[in-house]
Amino acid sequence: MKTKKSRQICIIGLGRFGSAITTELLKDKTNNIRIVLVDTDEKHLAQFKEEVDSIYIADAADPKALESMNIVDCDTIIVATTDNIEIVAALSELGVTNIIARASTKRHANVLKQIGVKIIISPEEEAGHKTALLVANPNFILYSQSLSELQDGYVVGSTYINNPKLYNKQIKDLGLREKYNVSMVIVKRGTESFLPSGNFAIQKGDLITLVGTTDDVVESFAYVAENK
Repeated sequence: MKTKKSRQICIIGLGRFGSAITTELLKDKTNNIRIVLVDTDEKHLAQFKEEVDSIYIADAADPKALESMNIVDCDTIIVATTDNIEIVAALSELGVTNIIARASTKRHANVLKQIGVKIIISPEEEAGHKTALLVANPNFILYSQSLSELQDGYVVGSTYINNPKLYNKQIKDLGLREKYNVSMVIVKRGTESFLPSGNFAIQKGDLITLVGTTDDVVESFAYVAENK
């Protein structure tokens, strides 16, 4: 059985939002994630000190403090506090690019994008659960913008066929249902859309829409978009 590589996730700011993300990540014992928490207030960190891998009481806007905790070794950094411009600037100064940050307004979001934040989270729209998914599965960061939640853990999403192994194959021969337990519900080719049967042949550049659980859809996206 293939073992998932351990990933290190740092969460800066353990207010209600940061704590919700941490709690969601800790619920899933199969995600093989090492969690690092940073906050200026020890009280915010106390509830998690026996459950996570590392805790730092530090000012995350200080590049030297970030450097001392080897922040560049983290796979993803979530800046969960809204007072975060200086923190993101400090991370960028150290060359960190894999940043998810919380924005309080559209203008705030635009500033964060300009200084290097890859994904902007608005707590009013994004629950801690979805943010946990973003970091638990590295492919989720790539495809999260294409997914919409349905119910009971299922999502629907669309992506383009770029894997040469799939060109001109019928849907029944792609193995998506068998390998990833997803269903292809729509194929868009140019300006025309189809409700495909198993005999429908996929072509390069087709936009396909899949339904399945979050992990299954994300993994199948990585496969059909693979260009090797």
